[in-house]
Amino acid sequence: MNKTDRINTMMRYINNRQYFTIRELTTQFHVSRSTVIRDLNTIQELGMPLTASVGRDGGYAVLQNQLLPAVQFNSEELKALFVSFLATLNTQLPYLQNRNTLTEKLVAIASQTQQDDLLTLQELLVFDHTNPRNPKLTELADHAPALLKPLLNACLTTRQLTVATAERTLTIWVRHVFSRQNNWYVDAWDLTHHQFVQLAIARLTRVTPIAKERALDPQAITLAIKHAQPQPNVQLRLNADAIQQFHQHPHPTAALQFRDAFQQTAVLDCFLEPTNAQQLADFGRWYLYLGAGARIIQAPAPLIAYLKESAQRLLADLPQ
Repeated sequence: MNKTDRINTMMRYINNRQYFTIRELTTQFHVSRSTVIRDLNTIQELGMPLTASVGRDGGYAVLQNQLLPAVQFNSEELKALFVSFLATLNTQLPYLQNRNTLTEKLVAIASQTQQDDLLTLQELLVFDHTNPRNPKLTELADHAPALLKPLLNACLTTRQLTVATAERTLTIWVRHVFSRQNNWYVDAWDLTHHQFVQLAIARLTRVTPIAKERALDPQAITLAIKHAQPQPNVQLRLNADAIQQFHQHPHPTAALQFRDAFQQTAVLDCFLEPTNAQQLADFGRWYLYLGAGARIIQAPAPLIAYLKESAQRLLADLPQ
């Protein structure tokens, strides 16, 4: 890290703390005491007023109500941000509906040379979800479900929600919100029926936070989940190819258990509700996506029947 980058980072570091010492800065930035002192003098010359306290435990503090100078990005940081935006195109991510305006603002703070580099990167890079004939094209699939962002915003206040679909209304505690095969789901604990449920966010019609006075004790929810946690009824064995596919689209609630030091074989254990047709279909499509490197060791009979039916249908559709 050169001096300019170090000073900019140090200004943000100390601005986020009410009090700091020289020793903290030497440890954080891996520089000598004399270098820290010189940097602090430079920071004060740039307009950040610091107050010092003397004594063995003395240190520095930033005067309140002082603003940092505008954030500056170097060329590599601009490229990193720009490429990150490109990589998210057509991926139904929340909060990125305004990706175009964000990109325009990012380009606006770049120099002419940096702008040229960013536009060249846009022409060069083609990601999984990018149209190779027109990398700038935004597909309709780019738009996330209407209630995805409201759901996430509600969870920032409380993860206990009332959600509704056309068929039912549920009171839930949200465990995960995940994306699989371009569809978003909420994995939640049904607070009324004491069971896990997975709901397609595209099917939600309403999301409402539970009032604070009606909210349950989080410890009570954790205890209820622990007591009702079902034993896994599905076990998959994955080879290296299937593990690679898994990394592209992981299971939302289960982790791989690697069987060798080189992570070339793994086992996945999870639970499926045998009577939930939608859950079985979603898992079945995901299992087929893993490819021939995934092998079922144990599974409920309805899942096996679904997979056999899918395989027979695929064989029947093949040309003779």
